[in-house]
Amino acid sequence: MLSTVFGQLSSVVVEEVMVDDAALAFAARTATREAACPGCGTVSARVHGGYRRRLADLAIAGRRVVIDLAVRRFRCRAAECGRHTFVEQVEGLTERFARRTSSLRRTLERIALALAGRPAARLARHLSIPASANSLLRLVRRLPDKQPDTAPRVMGVDDFAFKKGHVYGTIIVNVETGEPVDVLPDRTADTLISWLRDHPGAEVVCRDRASAYAEAVRTACPDAIQVADRFHLWMNLCEAVERCVAEHRKCLAEPTDETTADTATEPEIETTAEEAPAPMEGLRAIKRRERHAAVHALYDKGVQIEVIAKTLGLDRKTVRCYAHAATPDDASRGTGSRRYGQIHSYSPYLYRRWNEGCTDAARLHAEIVELGYHGSKRTVRRHLQQIRASGKPAPDKPKELTVRKATWLITAHPDKIDESNALKLKQLFSRCPELDAVADCVRAFARMMTERRGTELDAWLTRTEETGLKSLCSLARGMRQDFDAVAAGLTLEWSSGKVEGNVNRVKRIKRDGYGRAGFDLLRRQILLAD
Repeated sequence: MLSTVFGQLSSVVVEEVMVDDAALAFAARTATREAACPGCGTVSARVHGGYRRRLADLAIAGRRVVIDLAVRRFRCRAAECGRHTFVEQVEGLTERFARRTSSLRRTLERIALALAGRPAARLARHLSIPASANSLLRLVRRLPDKQPDTAPRVMGVDDFAFKKGHVYGTIIVNVETGEPVDVLPDRTADTLISWLRDHPGAEVVCRDRASAYAEAVRTACPDAIQVADRFHLWMNLCEAVERCVAEHRKCLAEPTDETTADTATEPEIETTAEEAPAPMEGLRAIKRRERHAAVHALYDKGVQIEVIAKTLGLDRKTVRCYAHAATPDDASRGTGSRRYGQIHSYSPYLYRRWNEGCTDAARLHAEIVELGYHGSKRTVRRHLQQIRASGKPAPDKPKELTVRKATWLITAHPDKIDESNALKLKQLFSRCPELDAVADCVRAFARMMTERRGTELDAWLTRTEETGLKSLCSLARGMRQDFDAVAAGLTLEWSSGKVEGNVNRVKRIKRDGYGRAGFDLLRRQILLAD
């Protein structure tokens, strides 16, 4: 039984076994008469003395296992050896200065790699092999580091957040196997260039649309094929479509019989530019126009967004918003369509309460907050402003598509659109031919992406630019600057899917090690965990 269940004790002599409700203890001694010096390798049989070591081992039947082992200290016979005495070690059982057996140490290492400090300590306690969170983290830090000699043939690179919005790192993945290769402390081009030069061998590099990674690969691996990820390309297209829909927001409202009759009876009044009232421009509008001009003065020259952000002292997201906006008014919308779309889910309740006589925006805001609304009072007030100005009752059911839903109808697969939504989409295209042209571009890009026809990219970009829509033209300009990578992404089988999976795994590791995950520890957990 001892040789089967406790194979690590096969090389020692067990003298006594003591069992109680909490633990199982073995009293044992070594059976060797000589040992090799760990310093010079000289075998010695001269015994200097001995002592007892108390080792923790893997639990059995819910009981902790303790090995009380008597070991001997030998004298080294080599005069030139720096060690005068040494203690014998039992292979597979003891290690120098260790208070755990080798099998228990390996088990705790795997638990710590999988769960980090505190969660691993809780699990170890339930398994009757208690260890503190600090001890488990020390075990992980003592593991041998994983240092690749060369880069994988098909390499994926992406950033992940140490602190979202502030500090980012870079993860490098072998796309063929899905295994992480290395982790870098930042996402700058210089760091990746240095890594690629120290680790040659990359033939294909999968990445997102980040300019820093593109520049690094072009500098360090000019012969490597860069592949822009198809998911990010589709997301870029959807964002451009959303901006186009926001620009044609007036077309989303479905015409009613009253508005049709009013437009048919009222004569059209032409106003000249001199007669039109001049809009009043506030400080925000002036600042927005100045920022838009400053960003485009650099962006149109090919300067990277990250460089523009450092030069102007702005956030990268702000610079990207201005760079992708054809006019200052487009930049002012930002992600407002998403905030605007949230209020529409509460429109039936607001319209019903309005018709009941409750026209106080603050009170209506308080009521829908209880229903789960997270927006501001100002949004509710602006949403009801048109009804207040018209002096007419609110419609029983809002007959206006939201920007988000219209974007989804244009970008969704036709098989996922039911008959009612298909009719709404057809009516929208009849009211707004520009959005019909946007939908044609979306369908063409979807066919090109799913059927891997990257050779048609140039023709698609030309067709998109001919639409004259500012958001689509901005998207086409960005794709032309990264044309080879985009064409490769629409042609080759490789993508950043496995890289994104590893990024999600990193998020889980960060949560487990919250408060204790320094870069060295986080890197080891990413690279060494299963």
